[in-house]
Amino acid sequence: MNMQTFDKTEQQNPQNFIAQAVFAVEMVDAGEPTQKQKMAKQLLDTLFPLEIGSHEDVVSYEINYRHVQAFFKNGQHSGLRHNKHFVAYTGDECNPDNILFRDESGTHVEMTIARSKGTGCLELVEIDDIQIETCTTFGAYKEIGLRHWVSLVKGDEKRHPSASNEDKEYVAKGGDDYCLTFSYAC
Repeated sequence: MNMQTFDKTEQQNPQNFIAQAVFAVEMVDAGEPTQKQKMAKQLLDTLFPLEIGSHEDVVSYEINYRHVQAFFKNGQHSGLRHNKHFVAYTGDECNPDNILFRDESGTHVEMTIARSKGTGCLELVEIDDIQIETCTTFGAYKEIGLRHWVSLVKGDEKRHPSASNEDKEYVAKGGDDYCLTFSYAC
């Protein structure tokens, strides 16, 4: 199989590098789930790296005292290299459904974790979806914004990346509500 990868060391222009990483995930056919998972986890390693290890080797995520903890098969665990990237989650702290990150530019990225298949063996985390926030502003003074979510792992009926507009509610890492509405004032 021919799988597209990207070199994490070549980062002359970080914005181009991130766009290249997102494009690499989008280009993998949704009908090839193993490759799609690998590329999605490489994207997470690019945007939100762990202090040690890779998202590719994680068996579970937990929210622990305002931090994301990633656990590995060997019993080790790691937080994010930059904890400020973690902003919120949904589900249980010991078994979150979604983890919401925010990059340096303020863009939100939601990782949806698939439920374990229950094989009785220690399994690697499967990413159900990664959605990237995009925003459009309107008006002469750009007073009104619309938030769109672009799905990178799940696709439409033609297996292309899909987009949606919806309000999303999370629990902030401090315990408060964290709401991202479809329409917002800039």
